[in-house]
Amino acid sequence: MFKRLIFIFTLMVFVMVVSAQDIPKWKIEDVVRSYSAKNDTVYVVNFWATFCKPCIEEIPHFLRLAEKYKSQKVKLLLVSLDLPAYYPAKIVSFAKKNNYNTNIVWLNETNADHFCPMIDQKWSGAIPSTIIVNNSNGYRKFKEEEMSAVELERSLQEAIGGNARYQFTAPMNDAEVLDKNEGGAAFMKIDYVSFKSKDSAVYAVTGGTVNAIARIEEFKLVIIEKDGLFYTYSNLQTTTLKKGDHIKQDQLIGYAGRNLDGAGPVMEFYLNDREKSIALSRANFITRKDKRLTDHSIELMDNEPQ
Repeated sequence: MFKRLIFIFTLMVFVMVVSAQDIPKWKIEDVVRSYSAKNDTVYVVNFWATFCKPCIEEIPHFLRLAEKYKSQKVKLLLVSLDLPAYYPAKIVSFAKKNNYNTNIVWLNETNADHFCPMIDQKWSGAIPSTIIVNNSNGYRKFKEEEMSAVELERSLQEAIGGNARYQFTAPMNDAEVLDKNEGGAAFMKIDYVSFKSKDSAVYAVTGGTVNAIARIEEFKLVIIEKDGLFYTYSNLQTTTLKKGDHIKQDQLIGYAGRNLDGAGPVMEFYLNDREKSIALSRANFITRKDKRLTDHSIELMDNEPQ
């Protein structure tokens, strides 16, 4: 029992920094438990090795940003995948030489087929790889390659919560979650958003009324309601539309959205982080069945001319 308490305590505080003691060796189950607590801590677990050049190049970003966001409960753990012959002396020496004054453990595993899927099903075992988790809001991101300082900081801000204007959460008001979003995409904070219908059909609209106007930075969205459908238009920097305006013939061209069974209006979210678009589709998407865009996770400008 006493040994069990010591082990749990060790997981809670991770490990003493490398300057204070030798690096402990963990099994993959220990690593997973280290970021599984149901709290609002943002856990950043980076897999690296002393012989991995991209790893060494990105670690300074991790150290700097972990310190910057320390007050916002960001915790960094460096998990070494060095060869057994390197443990512990070479890893300790390397970490001290490079001032890796953070939590470090050595992964005492040799079977990648066992430990990789426990972190992420897509992980091939290549390094550097990083997982960022916030269990309080469901945020989870895994990346199997080097992360730039800009991408890492943006990911930390997403995990922490960031600006509410960028936040789409499930469920939103009276939205229905069709499938649990295991990947955390519904919690992603993004640079801009587009709306698209399930069949990507393009329509020229005659009539209809502006239901809402939203803006995310320079990106603008106009939501038109007509005959029970929502029509969405984006990148309208020059439009003068405002809420309540009637749409003239062929004034706008956009996408019409229906829900999966065709029984009513819906808007599907396509999230774009300037690297790839993530469709919140049947596997992980949010559908709305009300006739209002009232979610405060984006900035609504009901009365502001565009």
